[in-house]
Amino acid sequence: MRQHRNGEKGASLFVTVAALVWIVIPMLGLFVDLGILYSVKARLQAAVDGAALAAARALNLGQTTSAQAVSAQQNAVNWFYANFPNGNWATFNTVMTTANVTVANSPSQANLRQVTVTASTAVPTWFMKYLGFNSTNLTVTGQASRRDVVAMLVLDRSGSMCSVNGGSANPPCNKNNANTPCAAMITAAKNFTGAFAEGRDQIGLLTFADGYYLESAPTTNFQSVLGYSNAAGSGTGTIDNIDCNGGTGTAAAVSMAYNELYKLAEPGAMNLIMLETDGLPNTLVYNYYSTPGNTSTLALNAGSGCQDKNGKTIAQGGWTTSASVPSWISGISMNTNGTGYMSDVPPGAIGAFYTADPAQVAQDGPYTIVLFDPRQTSDSTDNNSIMIASSGNPTPPANGCAFSNNNDQDTNYSDFHWLPSQDVFGNQVAPTNEYQALALMGNENILVGPTNQGGFYSSNDWTATHAASLNATDNAAYNARSNATLPVYVFAIGLGGNDGNPPDPVLLQRMANDPNEDQYNNPPVFNACSSEATCISYANQPQGVFIYSPTSAELGQAFLAISSQILRLSH
Repeated sequence: MRQHRNGEKGASLFVTVAALVWIVIPMLGLFVDLGILYSVKARLQAAVDGAALAAARALNLGQTTSAQAVSAQQNAVNWFYANFPNGNWATFNTVMTTANVTVANSPSQANLRQVTVTASTAVPTWFMKYLGFNSTNLTVTGQASRRDVVAMLVLDRSGSMCSVNGGSANPPCNKNNANTPCAAMITAAKNFTGAFAEGRDQIGLLTFADGYYLESAPTTNFQSVLGYSNAAGSGTGTIDNIDCNGGTGTAAAVSMAYNELYKLAEPGAMNLIMLETDGLPNTLVYNYYSTPGNTSTLALNAGSGCQDKNGKTIAQGGWTTSASVPSWISGISMNTNGTGYMSDVPPGAIGAFYTADPAQVAQDGPYTIVLFDPRQTSDSTDNNSIMIASSGNPTPPANGCAFSNNNDQDTNYSDFHWLPSQDVFGNQVAPTNEYQALALMGNENILVGPTNQGGFYSSNDWTATHAASLNATDNAAYNARSNATLPVYVFAIGLGGNDGNPPDPVLLQRMANDPNEDQYNNPPVFNACSSEATCISYANQPQGVFIYSPTSAELGQAFLAISSQILRLSH
């Protein structure tokens, strides 16, 4: 009996040893090898995903779409092997070449390019090889995409861009005035266009002073048209021809730029406005006549001597029909067929209204320059001294209109009864959540008409007209961001260091809908929007970026930072 039990013990020991050799140890080895395999796969997948993203970011390198695809493929290979070198984790037979990278248009969405990257490698086993399994093959795939960019570059070419070391070059100035902010802006703008993909992305250009000039609608051959500069080379274009001179009609510029994006109608792309400015908005384009036969909606005083086309004043029964309204400037053509975002502006009592900057007020007192045509025939035209008489000619006063003259510092605008509640582009001068309030000024009720009509002909009116310019500009950006058909991003660069009045960081922060504090200057120039009493941002609208450049020396870096942010958001 005892011998039988000893035999059982011997058999149990044999079974236990056999189990260790054939079951337990292989299972432990399997767990170890599986752990290594999963670690390698995670590393391989991360390298492939990064390579796909790097390829998508490289799609802007090259003058043709085929050249951009080659750049993307090579960039993917470089990125992959930088993060998964040969022999990593003892792997072998790793395959990742440009042939493993495909670039193709999305079959389901316009304006989208997709990059697919595939890589494979062999992972050696450490324990399972004793059971005849020497390696395991891994194949992983990663994808990334890039939306095409459709952008309007909106550049401030006002006279303050001619500042030199606190002084001022004789305007107009241009790229040949090497020490001016104007020249720095031209160089920075060409670096901006050089950062995007010609043939796929579309970029247009609008420049503005007190008037605006559309250099080019968005086009895929923007580098050839506008000029560019990047590591691959450079070329000249319309950016090189910019001359800086005049005031700052920012509201009209933003609205006209958005109108070009709206006409193009590419909702699948990343639509954006890229604004650079060095000062405060000071010019608005108004229609001073709205409803025929109703003098309560006419911005002229009832006692004005300003005559209509028939030579009659308001008191004489004039201004009663649309046909009787003289065209101070002709209509403004907007989007196709005049429908959609902004309809065509008909000819009529339309004119640009310039208000002195705060620094000018301190030096010369408040003044305005009224009723000049904001549309310019070139980017070097200065309309500051061109007054539009009632006859439509840039001549001294005609038809009894006291505001039409050639005095660059005109304070006689007694013909006006009130400030229109919006400019011709639909931008409100006192919108909800306005930036600066149009408040009571002394004993006068300086509010928008016709609901609140008050005297509009004392020097105190400068405060209201200045606030109106800021509010309408802010509202122009809001209208572009919130449009249900084509909401756009607004990116903004504020350039300081020039003469007079630096740009308002809070206004530009509002326009870009940027809730963040200054992340580019030390110490920060502005705080987070939530901590600034007059700032407001909208979580449901596209969030752009605002950068403050203290001087023109930092302007190039500001443009590059914005282009990097745009490319990051387009993936």
